[in-house]
Amino acid sequence: MCLIPLYFFSRGCIMFQENPLMIECFNFSSNGKHDLVGKIVKSVAELENMYHSGNGENFFVPASNAHDCHSKEVLKSQVYVEKYLENSRHTFIDYISAGCQLNLMVAIDYTASNGNPRLPDSLHYIDPSGRPNAYQRVILEIGDILQYYDPAKRIPSWGYGARPIDGPVSHCFNLNGSTYQPEVEGIQGIMSAYISALRNVSLAGPTLFGPLLSTATAIASQSLTSNQQKYFILLIVTDGVVTDFQETIDAIIKASDFPLSIIVVGVGGADFKEMEFLDPNKGGRLESSTGRVASRDVIQFAPMKDVHGTGISIVQSLLAEVPGQFMTYMRTREIQAIS
Repeated sequence: MCLIPLYFFSRGCIMFQENPLMIECFNFSSNGKHDLVGKIVKSVAELENMYHSGNGENFFVPASNAHDCHSKEVLKSQVYVEKYLENSRHTFIDYISAGCQLNLMVAIDYTASNGNPRLPDSLHYIDPSGRPNAYQRVILEIGDILQYYDPAKRIPSWGYGARPIDGPVSHCFNLNGSTYQPEVEGIQGIMSAYISALRNVSLAGPTLFGPLLSTATAIASQSLTSNQQKYFILLIVTDGVVTDFQETIDAIIKASDFPLSIIVVGVGGADFKEMEFLDPNKGGRLESSTGRVASRDVIQFAPMKDVHGTGISIVQSLLAEVPGQFMTYMRTREIQAIS
């Protein structure tokens, strides 16, 4: 008979090595009424000593005819510890404290459904008083938090769904107008590039996520060859439903293999019900056109109006799942926190 119990302990527990563990051995029965063979009570420290000494420990069972509930009958059968191994499991904070960077990337919807930016009812209207519009609010609230986890604060920023001057509609163009370099300096750099792009492109459509997801994934994949630990968070702000459903799903599933999380925020009054397919918590498991499923959960979608309706901050709501997604990536790939 071979017993392979696995136990996980937090180093933060007081005297965790001295806490008693009860290990019970049962004789399996197909009807579910398993018979108790015996049990032992040992601490982690005692199990370690058993491993090093090679000594066994006798099982016991509660004495059936004893009035004292603490009485027990010691059996001849013994349990041995054939392998003892301690592994440290890092936490999200461990990785961040060790210098792992969270790099923000931003994509903004420039489709015509946003309305004429010159008119006050447009989602892209720039208020002369300085009051931020819906896009600016989302970027400021989330970006102001995440930028502090990126020492360089060089943020790739794109627009999609617009027609640059004398060009075709682009579904992933650099906000800063550069042909090759999408990065801007900090959140204020995003704000400046966002406003500048409004003056230099014509709002068009349709709403496609596939191209920008592929671009973001390509950047995240490059970090795998770097000695620095980096994890990317792509923030997509949109006012409507995507039209490239399958291309978007395929891109999300590919992204699940890389150090990337995707946050999609819906702004404006559109009905975003059809966008729930993006969030596995609401729409079920995503499956690619080839039948492949995501290796992990990487995306979260929420309409901004729904988030604010809960009375909690958009940051708290939308960033809540990122640490879990981060840890799943690190643990499945056995990436240790750099000490």
